[in-house]
Amino acid sequence: MAVQDAHTKKKRILFICDAHLGSGINEQEKEEVLVEFIKNLSPESVTTLYVLGDLFDFWFEYESVILSRYFRILTTLAEAVQRGIDIHLVVGNHDFWAGDFLTKTIGLKVHRDPIEIELGGRRVYLCHGDGVNPYDRGYRVLKVLLRNSAVIWLARWVHPDMLMRLAHRFSRYSREASSVAGKLREDEGILRFAQKKLGEGIDIVIAGHSHRPHEERYSIDGAVRYYYNPGDMQERFSYLEYSDGKFHLKYIGREEEPPQTRTGGRFTHGGAHTSS
Repeated sequence: MAVQDAHTKKKRILFICDAHLGSGINEQEKEEVLVEFIKNLSPESVTTLYVLGDLFDFWFEYESVILSRYFRILTTLAEAVQRGIDIHLVVGNHDFWAGDFLTKTIGLKVHRDPIEIELGGRRVYLCHGDGVNPYDRGYRVLKVLLRNSAVIWLARWVHPDMLMRLAHRFSRYSREASSVAGKLREDEGILRFAQKKLGEGIDIVIAGHSHRPHEERYSIDGAVRYYYNPGDMQERFSYLEYSDGKFHLKYIGREEEPPQTRTGGRFTHGGAHTSS
């Protein structure tokens, strides 16, 4: 796991996740919001955008086919890279088949595994958050299977339209089958994982997957450490910003809300903390 030097105090670093473009949920609005959000990124004020997984509800790369429904967001991302914005995609459970097209043609830096960066002298661990729940053994096996090179080779023989329909049916079934209790267990699994990483010396864990803006503060070995979840770009349109040594959870197009905590309480000051 490479440590990247992303330290800056004068410019912003942004973290987004879980847009699920192509899912059919809030489709037109979320594409408009996300496209405008990225178009407004200026290299004079923003150095880096981290996308923590599930930008697409389904992504697959063929040698000579581009999925047309993503044309607008792909061109928007490519233009942002050309303007000088450094864009990283840490893949999630819906876009883990990201490959050379996104890196070589669009210009994204794609990470198939969690990464660690440094901000203000502190270690920051970035991941999507899928598969970290030790009790979700079924998904962890499925994750390994779907990343198998033989499975990817077989999938390329399926017509793109058919593969897209199959993927969306599976995705819709998964969402409909998820109970409220199941989602809460998933949240708890991510929190337990974050606590484990913080106990290993990581200062800040940032993960997506749960679609809930979230902040937790922990005191470990006399040091204050943090877990953040940016929320989602599907319905809440929330994101995490780092600037001047502080993290802030923010919302597009409406007043900011204090982030949810594990206990159901809320912080009262926009989720900011000093990390320098």
